[in-house]
Amino acid sequence: MPKKPIRPPEMPLPPSSVEETEESKIPDTEYETRLERLRSMGRAIGEDFNMGVEVGKKRGWRYIFKPVNKIEVDPEDIREKGLDYCFGVIAHEGAHRKISRTDFIPKDVWQEMGFSFLMNAVEDPRVNNWVGDKYDGAEEWLEKVYFEDLPTEERVDEKAKEQIGYTPKHIKFGLEVIRYWHTGKFSKDLPDDVKKALDKTIKYAELAYEALPEKEPTEEDIHDQAELMYRIVYSAIWPEYEKLVDKSFDEEKMRQMLKDMMETGEIEMPEEGMSGSGEEGEKKEEGEEGGEGEGAGEPLPLDQMPEDLRKELEKKLKEKLEGMSDEERKEFEEEAEEKAGAALDDLESDLNDEIKGKFTEQPESKAEEEERKEREAEVKEEEAERAKEIEGARKKIEQAMEAERSEYDKALLEVKPYIDKVAEDIMNLFIQTRFPVFRKGFPGQRVRLKGAMDWKARKEYRELFERRLPKEREDYTFLLLVDLSGSMRGQKIDETFKGAVLFAEALNRVATTLGGVKVAIYGFQDVPIAYKDFDEELDDTLRDKMSEMQREVYNGGTHNQADYNSDAFCLDQVSGILSESGSKKQFLFVLSDGSPAPDDLHRVPKYQELNPDEELQAVVNDISKAGRQKLLGVGLGPGTEHVGNFYSDKLPGVENIPNVDVKELAEVLGKKLRELLK
Repeated sequence: MPKKPIRPPEMPLPPSSVEETEESKIPDTEYETRLERLRSMGRAIGEDFNMGVEVGKKRGWRYIFKPVNKIEVDPEDIREKGLDYCFGVIAHEGAHRKISRTDFIPKDVWQEMGFSFLMNAVEDPRVNNWVGDKYDGAEEWLEKVYFEDLPTEERVDEKAKEQIGYTPKHIKFGLEVIRYWHTGKFSKDLPDDVKKALDKTIKYAELAYEALPEKEPTEEDIHDQAELMYRIVYSAIWPEYEKLVDKSFDEEKMRQMLKDMMETGEIEMPEEGMSGSGEEGEKKEEGEEGGEGEGAGEPLPLDQMPEDLRKELEKKLKEKLEGMSDEERKEFEEEAEEKAGAALDDLESDLNDEIKGKFTEQPESKAEEEERKEREAEVKEEEAERAKEIEGARKKIEQAMEAERSEYDKALLEVKPYIDKVAEDIMNLFIQTRFPVFRKGFPGQRVRLKGAMDWKARKEYRELFERRLPKEREDYTFLLLVDLSGSMRGQKIDETFKGAVLFAEALNRVATTLGGVKVAIYGFQDVPIAYKDFDEELDDTLRDKMSEMQREVYNGGTHNQADYNSDAFCLDQVSGILSESGSKKQFLFVLSDGSPAPDDLHRVPKYQELNPDEELQAVVNDISKAGRQKLLGVGLGPGTEHVGNFYSDKLPGVENIPNVDVKELAEVLGKKLRELLK
C-alpha cells in the first residue's frame, strides 16, 4: 500500500465540505473550475507544464505517452463524482507521466498476448506507491478510487460474460496482482493453477511495484527503476503467467470448436454447459436488469463443466477430429485458433480499460495493426496452398540446424527445464521482502501517528518522527570452476558440462533480474582456463567459447593439457581472482570428480611437500578459515564421490553435492546454498 508522507505546501487540498453522489450534478462554471484544478495538479505531479490535460473522446481516464503526451480525463466523473475521487485519478495519471517508461520494451514482447495487461497490473501499484509516498493526501484519494473501481470478481465475470461467457485464467491472475496490492490477500475459490502461479510470483510482483525512483528523481533514476520493474516482470513473473495465457488460449480454442459444433447442430448443449444459465440467464431471457449480453448462451470451457458432460463432449470432439482428413482437421483447428486469439485480445483490451491510467503507448496504431493482420491473413492463405512443399523444406532446414547446433545449445535444451528452479532458489536467498525500512528517530522525514500519541503523553521527541533508512544493495560475485582433465571423460564430462550450462544460465538470469551480481567462469587442467570474466556479458560468443569445454578433456580444444589435474593450484588461483572482485558476498562453485593429478610445475608453493590429495585439502581448509568465500564442490555423474571427501561439509562455509545429475542438482541446490549462508 502507498505510504503516508507529510503534505507538501504546493498540493491543493480537497474540499472536505463537498459531499456528492453519482446522481448529483454541478453547474458548468463549477465543472470548468474542477477541470482547471485537475489540469494544474496533473501537470504539477507530472512535472510537465506543457503536457495536455483535456477531456477524452471516450469514457475513462488515461495517460497517452506518444505521440501526443497528454492526460485524458472523464467528464462524467468530474461532474458526478467527488473531488477526492478525481484528485486520486489525476494524481495517478500525473505519476504515470513522471515515472512510467516503456521505450526499452521490445515490440514483440509488448505485443505478446496478455503481456500488456500484466504490465498494467504491476505498473499501476508502482505509480501509486510513488505518488502516495511523495504527496500527502494522495493515499486517501487513491484509496477512494480503488474502493470504487477495483474490479471485483463479480464485475469482471459480468464483463467477460458479455463477450465470451467466462473469465480466462490469465486475466484472473492480473486482477489478483492489483487486488493483493490493495488488500493484501487474494480472492477466494481461485482455480488451483492461478493460485499456484500467484503464490510463486507475488513476491516478485511486490519487488516490481516497489522498484521506485527517489522522490526528486533524475531521468536516469526514473529510467533505471522502470527498466528494473520490467526486467523483474519479464524474468520472474512472465514465465509463470505465460503458462496461464497458453492455458487460456487452449481452453478458448476448445470452446470455439464446441461452439462451431453447436452452430452446425452436431451437438446440443445442456444448460449446465452454458454461461448465463440458472437465475441470471432467466433474468436475461425475461429482459430484466442486464439485458441479453453479447455472450449470453455461450458454452463454458470444458474444465468448468460437470465431469460427465465434459467427458461426453471431449469424446464427441475427438470423434469429429478423427473423422476428418488431415487438411479438414488443420483448417478446422486454425479457424478455432484464430477465433480464440481474437476473442482473448478483444477481452484483454476491454479489461485494460478497467485499470485506471493504464499504459496506453502501443508500438503500432490500431489502423496499422489491422493492416498488418490483413497482410498476415493473405500470407497465411498463400502458405496454406503451399503447405506440403513447405513442410518438406522445413524438415530439411531443421536437420541442417541440428547439425550446426553447438554443444552449448544441445546442453541448454536438456537443462532448460531446471534453469527457472535454480535461478529462483538463488534469488529467494537474496531478495528482501519489503523495502524501504523506516526507523524512529529525530529529526525525521515524516511524523509517526503512534509516535505523536506517545509524544503527547511523554513529550518524547524521538517517538514523534521516523526516518527512511537507505536501501542496502549488497553485491554478489560467483566464480564457476570446471574440471576439464582427462579423468572427466565419458559420462562425467557430459553431465558436468550440462551442469556448467545450468549454472551459467541460471546465474545470468539472477544477474539480469536483480542487478549487483557478477559471474566468472573458468575451466582447469594444469592451470585455470578463462571462459568468462566478471565484467563480460553471457552472449552467444561466450556460449560458443564454452562449447569447447567438452573437447578439452579429449585434448581437442585450445589448451589441451588434459593429462593434468592441478586441483589445488587452480583452486588457489581462482580463489585469489575472486577475492580481488571486492564483493561482500563471494561464492566459489567447483564442478569436478575430485581426483587431483597435478604436474610438477603447478603446485601451491607452501604445500609442495604434501601429496596431491593433502595439497587440495589444505587449500580448501585455507578458504574455509579465511571466511570470505562460500565454497561448494559438485560432482556430476557417477564416480564423483571423492568430491565429498575434499570439499567436506564439516568445514565452515563449505558444502558438497557428489554423484548427482542435473535434475538432482536443481532439486538440492537451494538447500545447500541456505546451509552455506548460515
